[in-house]
Amino acid sequence: MRRPLVSILALIAALCCASARCVAQCADADLLLRHGKIVTMNDAGGVAEAMAVRDGKILAVGADEALASCASPRTKVLDLDGRTVLPGLIDVHTHALEWAMTSLGAQVEIGYQSVKSIAEIVERVRTRAQTAKPGEWLTGFGWDQDKLAERRYLTRADLDAVAPNNPVYLGHRTGHLAIVNSAALRLASVTRATKDPQGGEIEHDAAGEPTGILKDSAMGLVARLLPPAPPDRAVEAVKVVSESALATGLTTIHNISLDPEGMRAYQEARRRGWLKVRVQMVPLVSSVADAEHLAATGLYTGFGDDWLKLGAVKMFADGGMGARTIAIYPPELKGEANPLGLLVWKSEDMQKAHRLLAGAGWQLVTHAIGDRAIDQVLDSYAATIRELKLKDARFRIAHCGIATPTIQKRMRELGVIADGNPAFIYWIGSYFARYGAERTRWSYPAKSYLENGVVEAAGSDVDVTPISPWWGIWSAVARKEALTGQVLAPEERINVREALRLYTRNGAYDGFEEKEKGSLEPGKLADFIVVDRDVLSVPADELKDVVVLMTYVGGELVHEKSGSR
Repeated sequence: MRRPLVSILALIAALCCASARCVAQCADADLLLRHGKIVTMNDAGGVAEAMAVRDGKILAVGADEALASCASPRTKVLDLDGRTVLPGLIDVHTHALEWAMTSLGAQVEIGYQSVKSIAEIVERVRTRAQTAKPGEWLTGFGWDQDKLAERRYLTRADLDAVAPNNPVYLGHRTGHLAIVNSAALRLASVTRATKDPQGGEIEHDAAGEPTGILKDSAMGLVARLLPPAPPDRAVEAVKVVSESALATGLTTIHNISLDPEGMRAYQEARRRGWLKVRVQMVPLVSSVADAEHLAATGLYTGFGDDWLKLGAVKMFADGGMGARTIAIYPPELKGEANPLGLLVWKSEDMQKAHRLLAGAGWQLVTHAIGDRAIDQVLDSYAATIRELKLKDARFRIAHCGIATPTIQKRMRELGVIADGNPAFIYWIGSYFARYGAERTRWSYPAKSYLENGVVEAAGSDVDVTPISPWWGIWSAVARKEALTGQVLAPEERINVREALRLYTRNGAYDGFEEKEKGSLEPGKLADFIVVDRDVLSVPADELKDVVVLMTYVGGELVHEKSGSR
């Protein structure tokens, strides 16, 4: 049957509008990119040559010739000369402000990338103690026993020998344990008789005395005594966060576990014009009372604007692999005081807190690494969704470390998102082996999430791994462990497009922002980056070395590498 001419013309017009995005309407663009390889990350996997931007949003994406009419005499034209453009990357799990504040503080430098032995750490503490006043706190962050020659935790005896007159607090890179000396234990009144707090552990030696190792909630026994940061340091730290994120291609981050001071710092930095990266602020809830207080404020997920808004609310279900406190099912982890790990919440309290918060309009994200902890969270999420009759809740599990097929099936059925950490495989993959071959097989999966219909977004958990998302993109493809180079669970490797999706489309979906970002399509925010190589065709091992030449947020150039033009 022949179509009427008017129908054929309408069809042609629709196709033209779909391919060139109604180019006739995109005259007088603020910015026109030409002669590039623009990886749109749209549903069709399209790659374009040109893109037009106006008023901070994308007007059109298509061929150079089709978009030529978008330019006017005032339009800035960027000739990409064949370079690759990607959507701005999204990190859904950072502790960026805390990391930046640490970098600005007068800390003892003990980061896992700069020290190789306990002897080095001890010497650095000794050097600092020699110039410190008696009673002055000595602090540091970032040590990792698996990266030290001795391959063991530090002890208070190590620190007592060089800093007998100063309390010392050295945080582990994972944030799930710390080593303190005898002076710090005395100030905190921690003795052999002190009971472990819920969700924490005070490690003891064979004689029953504290070793100085405090795990998870037990860290708070001493951490509460640390001197506060100077006024305005948090605001200054936002500048560090913004500049560091943009330099690596991140245009949106979720800052997890923010306290009120951190939220105020972000707001003040924005007022001063220092905030150039988009931020979702994620507060922490540690008790039912916290949940009641937050629910009573009347605030909830989404409050804010395109630059700064409230994201999900964070809770902890268990500990960390480095602290050996993730909550697992048998077989147990031998040689540990808590061989099946630690659950931070009683199940009934977790469910009460989840229900209070979700009922008040908050998206939920709960840290859970061990399979037993993940199941506890899924039980609570299922009850909350059922009782509140929620649709499209997009509850999240941060890390979701040991995600077995049974767990993945439950996640798909509940629509729960995995906030994964591909870079963990490289940077802390040495921890996995302690938990056995079967758990290693299902630690931080990726391919099976795709096959089982589970949405995974990705985060660095900085400073557990570096802030650069390229470590995660590369690690998702390669799955190599740092110390041995071994490929962990090779069947979970994904290709580069799939890895990019974790940091673009899925990152946007994770934060209820898929209509505004995550792909380069007309009507979305003009958040994009220009990189130094064609990431779709380079050898996989080059992905970790990608250099971001330019970063645009809302169509404005906010980062440019020197000499990139």
